[in-house]
Amino acid sequence: MKAIVKQIMVASVMAVIAVSALRAEANEVFSGKKRNPNAGPTVITSDKLEFDYKEFIALFDGHVVVTDPEFTMKADKMLVFFENTNDVKRVDAVGNVFLRSGDMTAVCGKATYTSKNAQVLIQNDDPVVTKGDNRITGEKMSIWLKEQRVVVETGVRLEAQPAMIKTPNK
Repeated sequence: MKAIVKQIMVASVMAVIAVSALRAEANEVFSGKKRNPNAGPTVITSDKLEFDYKEFIALFDGHVVVTDPEFTMKADKMLVFFENTNDVKRVDAVGNVFLRSGDMTAVCGKATYTSKNAQVLIQNDDPVVTKGDNRITGEKMSIWLKEQRVVVETGVRLEAQPAMIKTPNK
């Protein structure tokens, strides 16, 4: 009985460590900006969480939703790789991936975020990035969040809507 209680306690501690690290880092991870302490919490929900403390890897599985004051990200699964310091190194999201930040959205089958350069690589299942009324598709796209830059590889299609010019009422 003591072994079962110990296993439950260890699993609970590992889950708290993983979620705490993600709460502290998620805004920096996806927006490339330092967190405003008054902005509110980052909340991650999923059906299941597994954390490998030895490898510093967390797997959120089933209906994963990350809600943050700066962004929302959804996927079937997210694998989060931590540095030994609990900083997020990389996030792999797979299955029905959706990312929204401001008026930019991205949908794809697989997204990989790398914290070193605040880059999101989106691919699989006809990735699409929209910003306002404009839409970009291609087989593989890289988004640099800090630089607000997108690179599209192979099969590029851009649908750009003309800006509406408002005339003053007389």
